[in-house]
Amino acid sequence: MMNPNNKSKFPKLGFILVVAILAGVFVRLGIWQLDRATELKELQKPYIEQPVVALSDVAKPASNLPDSAINRIVTFSGQYVAQFDAPGQKDKNGAVGKWLVGLLEVNGGGAILVVRSLNDEEIPKGEVFVQGRLMVRQFEDRAAKSQDQLSRLDPSLLVSTYDMPVYDGYVVAQSESVNGKPLELKRVEVDPVKPKVPGYYWQHISYVVIWWLMALVVVFLPFYSRRREESNK
Repeated sequence: MMNPNNKSKFPKLGFILVVAILAGVFVRLGIWQLDRATELKELQKPYIEQPVVALSDVAKPASNLPDSAINRIVTFSGQYVAQFDAPGQKDKNGAVGKWLVGLLEVNGGGAILVVRSLNDEEIPKGEVFVQGRLMVRQFEDRAAKSQDQLSRLDPSLLVSTYDMPVYDGYVVAQSESVNGKPLELKRVEVDPVKPKVPGYYWQHISYVVIWWLMALVVVFLPFYSRRREESNK
């Protein structure tokens, strides 16, 4: 026969478990908001430029662009196989216009989109050496897509047209040279991209306080209710 005292323990254990789960959830939500506040504060610091690296050292074709590769100044060489207009693009000064974008077949495999200039230019012949900033691909269309026009800077738009693996993202060229001779073009200037964290620093801190207070309330209420019951006896 089951001990009656054991029956009374089961509801108490279940109640304690519920309280522990709720308190844990509120504490975890507070930690999440604290992490977002810390991330937001880090984003407000000036961007520190990292050393120039080879494209193949930080990214691979047919693979998602690692977070550590975004904004890096990269170098690579190859031959341009196509060129497109990319309307509706915005530079660091907020000017909206059409950018000239080339698709370059990289030595060693793969192809990558390269923002070459603000003006119409001919595709350079032969091997081209490029240095520029590696950016994350765009997700929203800026214009209508056509044969000679890109709706956004996204290499996935070209996968069905060109039979070669493509690098994720695109490069805003800072310089190009052919046979050691620099190509003098009107270059696009962009700021390093920053991840976006909604809200303000102190707003996230206030949520930390709220969630952790909720955790304390959940833990304290059972003891408060028990004391009231005992005082009313």
